[in-house]
Amino acid sequence: MEKTDYQMIMDYIFELIEGGMISIGDKLPTERALSERLGISRNSVREALRTMEDLGLVECKQGSGTYLTDRVSETFAKIINIMLMMKHTTKDEIFSFRRHMDKAVCSYIILNGCSDENRQAIADALKRLKNAADSRELAEADTRFHYTLISATANSFMITLLDAVTGVHRKWIDDMVTIASDELKANLQIAHENIADSLLNGDLKRCEAAIDEHYDLVDSLGEP
Repeated sequence: MEKTDYQMIMDYIFELIEGGMISIGDKLPTERALSERLGISRNSVREALRTMEDLGLVECKQGSGTYLTDRVSETFAKIINIMLMMKHTTKDEIFSFRRHMDKAVCSYIILNGCSDENRQAIADALKRLKNAADSRELAEADTRFHYTLISATANSFMITLLDAVTGVHRKWIDDMVTIASDELKANLQIAHENIADSLLNGDLKRCEAAIDEHYDLVDSLGEP
């Protein structure tokens, strides 16, 4: 089967990446250079680059050029939102996925170790949760805490995937925290402290129990 112009451009850019000729943040060849190199029209090149930008693979800067970027998580987030709109998944399924992935994250960290820098980042995120002045700050601190755990894995695929999921359900968490009672907020803080303490002490069983405690509290608020 003959390749489309889009496939030719994608294959060529992947060849450049594979060959170490470009990496994240680097400028791609100009539309004219791609057109001449591949023997296709500049119009086709332009349309292909726009599609790649929609996928989060490149960023087109007016008057500057096109750059290889790392925004794949935004593409994953778009796909998840489309799945929700088409009823191919539900909020409950996404929350369940996050519960189990948080356990996988903690298991990964305990198995592979946690650097001093990440241990401090987790402690700082926990402190930010405790000092949150209102529901808005608490929601932001909750997101930061869980993202800090994900970052501590240093696993690029896990970080990209879960960053996308976090972006999708962030608003639901924000709405839930807004209606949460002071007692529930206090219990959520205890759950966060238990997650961090058990994680940093390598106690996976206790950590998983703390994660269940956290999500059970979120679920008690009802439909997000």
